[in-house]
Amino acid sequence: MKKNTALVLLLFLVAYACTKKDSSILTSASGINSTAQATDTEKIPINDLGTSTYLGFAGGLYPGGSNKPKGTYAKDLKSFAYSIVPLNTYGIHSFVGKIGFISLGGSTGGRNMTALKGKTVGNLRTNPFLVLVNCNNGSGEGSYNSIINPNDPYWNHVNTVLLASRINAKQVQVIYLESEDSTDTREFPGRPYLVRDEIEQALRICKAKFINLKLVYLLGRTTTFNVTAIHNKEPCPYYNGWAAKFVIEDQINGVAGTQYKGDSAVAPMVTWGFYQWTNGSNVPRSDGFVWQESDTEDGIHATAAGQDTLASRFQRFLLTDSVASVWYGNRLRPGTSP
Repeated sequence: MKKNTALVLLLFLVAYACTKKDSSILTSASGINSTAQATDTEKIPINDLGTSTYLGFAGGLYPGGSNKPKGTYAKDLKSFAYSIVPLNTYGIHSFVGKIGFISLGGSTGGRNMTALKGKTVGNLRTNPFLVLVNCNNGSGEGSYNSIINPNDPYWNHVNTVLLASRINAKQVQVIYLESEDSTDTREFPGRPYLVRDEIEQALRICKAKFINLKLVYLLGRTTTFNVTAIHNKEPCPYYNGWAAKFVIEDQINGVAGTQYKGDSAVAPMVTWGFYQWTNGSNVPRSDGFVWQESDTEDGIHATAAGQDTLASRFQRFLLTDSVASVWYGNRLRPGTSP
């Protein structure tokens, strides 16, 4: 009897130990799940996020966690790129015409365009018909709030710069757009949605002002450090990238007000250029890009070396991307289909 009692006691202790072990495993698993859920709040570069999420929103520059355009949208991008040809001041194809590639927005994008222009003019790898024009304006005058108002003084600035550069509005076919909303809204997804709506308005304004506009490139913004202006302070630059992502997804999904082809077209095609945001540490992104406070003069604007890094990355994208290289690269017969 004692032996049986001892055996029952032994079995009970073994069962209890197993239960404790299982409980420990469950606790550990719960901890892992909590950790996985916590990563949902980490600001990870969108192009490194993939199908993982930030506050419930999947990453990737394009839908499905992808960093490459796909399907009909990808085919249309290529088609639009091949339709970019030198135009005269009447907007008619001419082998002595120009391909206007301009930038719109604030000071950071303007500096980037100026640096890119320096790497483009006289470069045998780039399209000789290209004319790059920096139409940006700092001090808040190039914010999305100004761009979406067709009568804003900012557009007088744009027209003056184009005139001085001997580019007609009908020759503008590509735009690099980088700016920010000047309000203090900072929540997610509230701010990205606000900026998304403004970018979509800007696209429609641009299409009306530049009737031969084909493509608009968005780069988001770089990480900022120790700045006081709310709209330039993190997480706003990070959210700017999400706004760009949402705009592109809207166009892919055919959302009203973003149509880019056919009789109902109201906007140019919009796509990604070189995505600029990093986590601000010395740990490189998967593509090797690093952006730290030492790359800036004041936490926002790049140093000379930092600007060279940004413009070099942007140009590398333009020369190697399957769509951008069609119009930016030096092709024997620009604008002809293969």
